Amino acid sequence: MLVLLRFARKRRVVLATNSRRGNISAETIAAEARMTNVAMKSSVVLIACLCLTACITQREHVLAPVARGVVINAGTGKPLDGALVRYAELEGAKPFRTGPDGRFTLDGRTDKRTTVALPVSGVFRDRTPVLVSAPDMADGYASAAFINRGRPAQALYNVTVLLFPADAEKTPLHGLMRDCVEGPEQDHALHLAGYAAGIDPRSPPEWLDQDAAEALYEHLRYAVPSSSLRSCEKMAIAYEMLRVQTKPLRTFGQASLSE
Repeated sequence: MLVLLRFARKRRVVLATNSRRGNISAETIAAEARMTNVAMKSSVVLIACLCLTACITQREHVLAPVARGVVINAGTGKPLDGALVRYAELEGAKPFRTGPDGRFTLDGRTDKRTTVALPVSGVFRDRTPVLVSAPDMADGYASAAFINRGRPAQALYNVTVLLFPADAEKTPLHGLMRDCVEGPEQDHALHLAGYAAGIDPRSPPEWLDQDAAEALYEHLRYAVPSSSLRSCEKMAIAYEMLRVQTKPLRTFGQASLSE
């Protein structure tokens, strides 16, 4: 490519010299100039195409991390036996049935995607929704958070899922958001927020540690983002109630360290 460009420049110099000496016509000079410009532009396009081809690559994309966790019956505070745990958006994933200890393990999954390599790291925080079902209980949801580096990942926290009875009463936050609740995951999140409001960080349930508190709070931020409250008639009151209800989860680690 450099040879072609150098030749084009040299050819222009020759044409200009001959023109001054009267050895070549103006029409010939114009035609040669057009051909030279076309050659140079074609070279630039070819170089760009070769660079783009070299930058296109197949990269591993994380659909879900390897995750471990526990399912808790919110009514009893005990692990739930016989719950089915799976990734909500992962097709063909086999559910995990919990035992008496309520614990589960979910396999991770990646796929290959063709991407253009850019001069950035491509590392970002991501999450995969977890769905849990059990007899006589409403479906429960949680988030398996992970760092997506383009290779198999582990969840950042143990995933804790609280299940509420199918006939559980609506919370005050349900009342404030009755005109803007968006689906079963958000409905479950409002129950979770109401449950969190009753937690005493100085005397927490046996299953609640700092990791679980951070994981639950992060899930609530995903499930009930502030943007979802904008369509609520009582947006300001609902936002303030949600903030107050989730405070025990936000301050759990601080309370533990102060003891």
